[in-house]
Amino acid sequence: MKSITQTCVISHPKKVVFEFLSDLENMPKWSTQFVKSTKIVNGKNKAETPFGEVFIRIDSDYKSGVIDIFAGPQESKMNPAFMRIISFSDNSCGLTFTFFQWPETTDQIWEMFCDWIKIEVGNIKKLFS
Repeated sequence: MKSITQTCVISHPKKVVFEFLSDLENMPKWSTQFVKSTKIVNGKNKAETPFGEVFIRIDSDYKSGVIDIFAGPQESKMNPAFMRIISFSDNSCGLTFTFFQWPETTDQIWEMFCDWIKIEVGNIKKLFS
């Protein structure tokens, strides 16, 4: 299984970065390649993506800094992407964002995701600069 991880250092407190990135409504502001918009349909979170509408969910834990993002065409078929925010000081934190190539992800889609994760981590860095 292939994986890709992108990282960056952000000159803002962990709390500020974590609260922004763990809020599903903010995804279109930084995940510009994948999430065009979010909405709630029948009580379920959905995102409009280049692949159409998908279910989307964020599981997060501030203490550990973990933000797991799940997306997929069905609630029972959502794949995760893994983000972590690490505090370095009162005004600085690190971000790691990891994707894996799941069995149903074609090589062509995987290559696109590898390009997108670089752009999206860059977007996060820009939003906090």
